[in-house]
Amino acid sequence: MTNLFYGLFFATVLFASNFWILLATIILGTYGDPLEKCQARNHSYAIGDTGFCDKYYDCGSNGKLIEKDCDDGFVFSLEITKCDYPHNVNCTERPELQPSKSTNEQCPRMNGFYAFPASESCQKFYHCLEGSAYEKTCPEGIIFDDTKGACVHPDMAGRKDCSASKVLDFICPNAEKRFSKLRFGDHDRHAHPSDCRKFYVCTRDGQPRIGGCPIGKVFNPKTGVCDQPKRVPNCKDYYGKKAAPKTEGDDVEEVNNDGSDSEASNSESDDENKTDSKQSPPSNHKSKTVG
Repeated sequence: MTNLFYGLFFATVLFASNFWILLATIILGTYGDPLEKCQARNHSYAIGDTGFCDKYYDCGSNGKLIEKDCDDGFVFSLEITKCDYPHNVNCTERPELQPSKSTNEQCPRMNGFYAFPASESCQKFYHCLEGSAYEKTCPEGIIFDDTKGACVHPDMAGRKDCSASKVLDFICPNAEKRFSKLRFGDHDRHAHPSDCRKFYVCTRDGQPRIGGCPIGKVFNPKTGVCDQPKRVPNCKDYYGKKAAPKTEGDDVEEVNNDGSDSEASNSESDDENKTDSKQSPPSNHKSKTVG
């Protein structure tokens, strides 16, 4: 009876051990293999990993693989076969990532762009480089969206705690009447309460955006376009007693539909704060030869 008991016990232990070995083999086979077989060619090329988005393989001309990891914070792009920022790469089919190497609480990973908590600021974000955090701020009325890695209008971002009305402190008139007549077809414009050069663009679905006029012009609430200060009673002295500089073209200049090319709403007006999503990631990737 005792021998039978020990026999069953060891059989159970052996079965359990084999089960976990089999499970580990399945997992490693799923997350840790190149997406395709390395073929000997007259040049080397990169192959993505089956499960890890930040891992790839360098297939040499001799047909041998060298396993490589992207720098922490970058992922491998199957389209350009290089490491890139996560907001430029679809990792849906390769969801796994290497453990973070960052020790900086502002930087979830060593590199990348990371938004401040909405409770602190919707406009601020950190640009992390090799573990060092550099604080950046989007232009007024624009918020940072880390899924896009860029400063965008609030209604274009997926941040529920950073709604357009909250960020701009402005609610479009008749926002509930989405099909009411709009002066400019797909939108309307309203004056800013304290800055003659700025205005609000109200989209068809009632979402406000910030807009602005070129230097030398102010927003005319009667016409809804940028105009000479002398034509807007409350803004005649916006640029001071001295006459505003004469701009080329017609006296009255109309802005684009959403005001996106204006200095007040264009993130390019603050080059220091722009995120460069096309910036080439560092090339010092860690590598090891696959046996």
